[in-house]
Amino acid sequence: MAAWAKQSLVVGHSSSSDRKSETFATFGGPVARLGLPNRVGSRACQPSLRLKVADLRTCGARVTRRVSLTRAIAAPEVLGDTAFQSPCEQPQQLSYSQQYHQLFQKPLDTKKIVPKPSKEAQKLEPDGRKVLLSDVYATQKTNLFKNRSWAATDKQYIGFMLFIHGLCLAAPFTFSWPMVGLFLVSYFITGCLGITLSYHRQLSHRSFATPKWLEYALAYCGVLAIQGEPMEWVSSHRYHHLHTDTPLDPHSPYEGFWWSHMGWLLDNKSTLQRVGNRTNVADMSCQPFYKWIQDTYTWHVVGLFAALYAVGGFPAMVWGGALRIAFVYHITWFVNSASHCWGYQSYNTGV
Repeated sequence: MAAWAKQSLVVGHSSSSDRKSETFATFGGPVARLGLPNRVGSRACQPSLRLKVADLRTCGARVTRRVSLTRAIAAPEVLGDTAFQSPCEQPQQLSYSQQYHQLFQKPLDTKKIVPKPSKEAQKLEPDGRKVLLSDVYATQKTNLFKNRSWAATDKQYIGFMLFIHGLCLAAPFTFSWPMVGLFLVSYFITGCLGITLSYHRQLSHRSFATPKWLEYALAYCGVLAIQGEPMEWVSSHRYHHLHTDTPLDPHSPYEGFWWSHMGWLLDNKSTLQRVGNRTNVADMSCQPFYKWIQDTYTWHVVGLFAALYAVGGFPAMVWGGALRIAFVYHITWFVNSASHCWGYQSYNTGV
């Protein structure tokens, strides 16, 4: 990834018996943006680097002289970025829509980083619609409900979503304080320990390590959140961080708030184009526990509702099951949608 810290580029040098006196131009961007050879500062590259100081200052460079040894700086290779003809030339930044059509017209390499699209260019898209109170201009890339083909998996997902949200309507009629307690305890176990601590922090980002028995116990708490088996969830989330807010992001806000919230889950074909290559979880797929969960996941879902019914009957299925599951769903989904549409971004991340 391109380093955006200030970098010093060797423009020319004069040698002496014991040291080299070099002229440096300091820029606020990556080396690649000058279109210079990869090994900037090497003797092989010196003839091509003798740029005029006046030209460098025109680009906003601060030119200084100092004593230093020649060093090589590797220019990053970024998909979609082109070499520049002059130090002042800027790259053509594509809108999200332009980048989407450019990427999806050929087989995808989902493990190759792509640059983030230009927000300014996206604003100019004729079919772009501004997300309310946001600087995101979204363009719908797939038909969400009408005039689309529904795969068997799509029908299963939407059927389950309707079942869960429909069951939530029974909550007022099955209210009791013990059921509220069941809701809170099950939320903490599945949402806080299962999704946030295990699926997200430990498994996706590998932020910390625990003994295997504890890792598996926490991961099983995530299984009970009914957001998918661990390897599927982790794989999709790793792709999300690799391609955040680009067309390869499985739930990019640039395809609309609904898409980033839950629409992507209901379009298996489009989603698998971006996250279907599950080889990014090789650290998990080699462990029998996660393979077993993957092979038997449906039975864990059935077993959860059976256990809730055995403990507290229909009210427990509502409060400890459907209501809690829907609540954790939307907390997770709002991170994907609201957090990427609204708020302040301190740093210009991405390439």
